[in-house]
Amino acid sequence: MAPGTPGNDTALPVQKLCHNLHEPASVLTVQITTTEERSSMLKSWSVYMVEVSDFGRKFTVEKRFDDFDRLHADLRELEPNMPPLPEKKFLQSTDASVVAERKPAFERILRHLLRSEVAVHEKQQTVFKFLELPTPAIVAFRYLFKMQRLANARQCGKLTDPKYEKDHSYRLTHPAIVRTSLRLLGEGALLEAAEATAAVPDASPDSEDGAVEKPAPAPQRRDPAALAEAEASIVEILRFALANGNEQTRQFFLQEKGLAVLLGFIFRKGMKEPANGPDPRARGVLNALIKNEGDKFVSVFAGFLETGGLAALRAGTTLLQQQSFAEFVSKLLWLAWDLQVQQVFLAEEQSREALGLLSALFDCPSKGARVCAGLLLACALANRQLAGREEQAAAGVAQLAEEMVASSPCWLAEERPQDAELRSFAQGLGQSPDRFGRIVLCVEAPWRHHDGLPGEESPLWAGCCFALWALLTMRPEPSRLQSLRPALPAVAQGAPAPARWLAGQLLLQLQLQVPADLSAAGAGQQAIVATSIQERGALEAVLLEEIEHSRQGLEAQLINSSEVIQAQQQLVDERRRALPMEAADVEGPDGWQRPLEVALRELHAARSSLGDALGESAQRRAAAEAAVLEMSQVDLSGDADEDRNMDQQMQLLHQNEVEYIARCDEQQQHGAMLKSHEEQVEAVKAVMEAADKAVQEIRSRVAALEDEISQRQREVQSKRTLASSDLAAASSALQLQKEQDGRPLEGAAAREMDKLKAESSKLRARAGELSQEHQACAVDPQQLEQQALAAEAGLQARCEQRDALRAESQGLEEHFGQTRADWQQAMSGLQQARQEKEAADLEATSLKRHLEGQWAAWQPSWSRRLQIWRQRMALLAAARKATEGLASTASDGWERLRREAAQRSAVLEAVDGLQQQLAALVQDLSSIDDEALRA
Repeated sequence: MAPGTPGNDTALPVQKLCHNLHEPASVLTVQITTTEERSSMLKSWSVYMVEVSDFGRKFTVEKRFDDFDRLHADLRELEPNMPPLPEKKFLQSTDASVVAERKPAFERILRHLLRSEVAVHEKQQTVFKFLELPTPAIVAFRYLFKMQRLANARQCGKLTDPKYEKDHSYRLTHPAIVRTSLRLLGEGALLEAAEATAAVPDASPDSEDGAVEKPAPAPQRRDPAALAEAEASIVEILRFALANGNEQTRQFFLQEKGLAVLLGFIFRKGMKEPANGPDPRARGVLNALIKNEGDKFVSVFAGFLETGGLAALRAGTTLLQQQSFAEFVSKLLWLAWDLQVQQVFLAEEQSREALGLLSALFDCPSKGARVCAGLLLACALANRQLAGREEQAAAGVAQLAEEMVASSPCWLAEERPQDAELRSFAQGLGQSPDRFGRIVLCVEAPWRHHDGLPGEESPLWAGCCFALWALLTMRPEPSRLQSLRPALPAVAQGAPAPARWLAGQLLLQLQLQVPADLSAAGAGQQAIVATSIQERGALEAVLLEEIEHSRQGLEAQLINSSEVIQAQQQLVDERRRALPMEAADVEGPDGWQRPLEVALRELHAARSSLGDALGESAQRRAAAEAAVLEMSQVDLSGDADEDRNMDQQMQLLHQNEVEYIARCDEQQQHGAMLKSHEEQVEAVKAVMEAADKAVQEIRSRVAALEDEISQRQREVQSKRTLASSDLAAASSALQLQKEQDGRPLEGAAAREMDKLKAESSKLRARAGELSQEHQACAVDPQQLEQQALAAEAGLQARCEQRDALRAESQGLEEHFGQTRADWQQAMSGLQQARQEKEAADLEATSLKRHLEGQWAAWQPSWSRRLQIWRQRMALLAAARKATEGLASTASDGWERLRREAAQRSAVLEAVDGLQQQLAALVQDLSSIDDEALRA
């Protein structure tokens, strides 16, 4: 039977079984795989091998019939509907038929108990001890049941502690735990779980192994503290699962609509406690998912949007008036805002709802969220994803860009805290290369979709303007704008005015970061002078244009705001006259005059605020006039002589830079040639060494053949001699010589003993040779002749082979000589290449030092000019800020006047009501007939 397959007990009446039979059956399964017969001196018995699958990890426990009998007896009263135990048979326990009958019966008992809420939560943990499960397994398994849901959730949350991570974390990453956690985070699920909690006292683990602390008694229903603690544990379980689980865990989370569940949970909590912002623990779950998915999160979010994700996001629309929620939603969209997500989000069938969500972000009070929303729309414009709505979207983005330029200028002398906070927020949006690339893409969009710059009416310019402002606010390193920088001078000269001016400001920001020491530019040193020449002309021309244009606009705006405030002054003076009737200072009981007193009191407060507004208007008007005056007095006329001098120096610098770059190119060419020569020398050297080795090898073979030929010549000569001589005489002579050479030396003098011992070994060797010759003498002469002829044939073959090797050796020696000549020639070329490279290095170094010296002499003048432009832009930013504040004050003045008018209307309504009451009173009193009293 396969693990986890339900037994026949499903047909039995079962009380208090798990509400979802699939979950426990899939995580804790039992199966009796085999049985073994054991015996002792007195009896034999069967052992049942119970395979336990603990959340996917398997182990085996050995149990006898008596163990099952004891388990059944212990839980029979607690679980009366438990399947029956097989009959006990004393003498037949090992029979195959008995074993076959008991095995499925035991499995049914175990599976029934593992599905029973009562048995699972039994205090003594009988079934778990029977299966030898550790406490973390019990805690995780009980978490899947309804009984004691809140207590089990708190206990299971403790398994996220690092001390359990190594041995027990796999249980929390199981799909069943993930599914249960997501269901509990659903709307009303926790409260339902609290209502359904059974009052089973102290059914938690006793923690004999010390794995988890013993929990407090079961909490009361609807206990807010218990619900909050359980909720925190469930969210932490999900975070742990996504942070420590594998790809399958995250895929299961997404299949179960985990993102929608999580967002719903965040928004529901936000509805209850909006001031607390998005739940930080739930945000931790999202962060774990985003971190582990990495680049694949874009596809994950696109899939989420395709399956109703937009509706889940729109559920929090009302919360977007809270800064923290607006920034949370806008950042979540921006994290995944690649082309794939844009296409799904802005699909035709849901584009209205999608743009509604973006519109809500545009109208939220969080400036950071509005910046993010502006970038979202700018990217959609750049990627042509707003067909039919481009003009409307471009108008909104352009208006937002204009507002941000006025309210959050980038050149204020002292950065305000709110501006620093906004800059930090913007830098976070472009922290990764991919997200920063989206912003750069918005800037490049106008000319990326056209052969040249498009007309001013193109909606792409709105996104370009906003992205340029975002880059100014972020203040990125120049290296991050390397791809965009060559196009900025053209944009500063040919784009519409707003984009042109922002491009000029970005060029100023980049030029302010150019190092005074040219050597500090590092890899970007080459062409830095040419870049500065191009950017200098563009930025000075466009900044001059912006300042002159802004002067006129600021003066007109100041005059207009002053006229408005003056008109408001007259209206305020008229409304600040004392009323003939004032509200009572002391609160009294409600009476007939109460509505009028309330209206008069509110009218008095509204008129007091008008006075405060006048004072604030006067202060802001004075500040705006001073800022605009200071801006108007800025001398924009340059020094012609200084300009000519700087131009001449720049031209000279440019010429030297061109020459230096040419030398650097030559230097690189020489370096490449040197490398090529070195490789050629190494290759020729390898060939030469191979040729030398081949020559040495063939010489060795020729010498070996010559030795062999000499030996064979001696053998042939010997065989010829033996064949033509008196064999008997030769044999007798050889036998006599053998006997003489082999006879031991006796009677030698003692002084010659050492010499004789040294010669004895030689004599024995000679005796062996003579023995072989003696044997040869016994050979038939005809056979000797044949052997001699064969030896001569072999000798001839060896001689031919030797001659061939000599010819080959001669060829190899000639090849070796040629390769050596090639190597010598290559070495000569290498030496020349080294000399040319060294000469090029010296010349390039000299030109570099000369260029650095000229740059060091010119750069201070250009740096002073840049600082002047920076001060001018700071003055312009201050004037814009002041006039914008004055315009805001004027707008606020109209709003206060409208409130005062509304309060006057309320007073008139109260007076009219009193008049009607008094008229009714007069009529009622005058209707009484007093004629009888006069008579």
